Amino acid sequence: MKRTDAKLAMSLKATALGVALLLVLAACSFRPLYGTSAEGTAARVGAASIAILPIGEERVGQQLRNGLINRLTPAGQPQFPAYQLEVSITDQLTDLLVQEDSTVLRRNYALIAKYRLVDMASGDPVHSSSVTRTASLNRTDSEYANVIAQRDAEERAAEAVADVMAQRLGIALARMSSPEAKRNAAIAEAAKVSAARVDTSRPPEPEVIPLSSPASETGDDAPRFPEPVAVQPGE
Repeated sequence: MKRTDAKLAMSLKATALGVALLLVLAACSFRPLYGTSAEGTAARVGAASIAILPIGEERVGQQLRNGLINRLTPAGQPQFPAYQLEVSITDQLTDLLVQEDSTVLRRNYALIAKYRLVDMASGDPVHSSSVTRTASLNRTDSEYANVIAQRDAEERAAEAVADVMAQRLGIALARMSSPEAKRNAAIAEAAKVSAARVDTSRPPEPEVIPLSSPASETGDDAPRFPEPVAVQPGE
């Protein structure tokens, strides 16, 4: 009997804890990024309408672009994109563990990506940022093993950068669809329109030319039509 009471009490505590957690999340206005809300729908639809431009000419740039495509537009590049994603990358190798004879045993590979999301309709950037991720690799006496290790580090760094960029882009698209963002955009557009210079100049008034009869134009004072003649009946 005591065991049953103890289990019941533990169950009630767990239920109460779950309810309290839900209340805390609701109070914080927590929403899943790709949920069924308007923001979540905007994040999904907006991500699927991004055209991802080629990223450099190196292998790591192609890996990063493939990672972004897999996360943002897995069904393929949109035929009529609403946004365009521009990305530029730089990378660097840093020695971490160096022996007394200058032999490098371990390195860090860093991939830095700067990007911006451009609205295709207006041509204006709506979100921009940068991401840096690192991946470690070992150095050995085998040059082939070193090449493979560096490629693996590049792939891991590219995947990590793609993860962060996809999350940030989803958050930016969700925020742009919020009522507050739409209101601010409308206010900014209204301010832009009101600040636009209005041309108050008037076109020149047309020259008024008085009308004249054909007789006056030819200099002939004779009447244009003959005087009426009276006709007697029977004539």
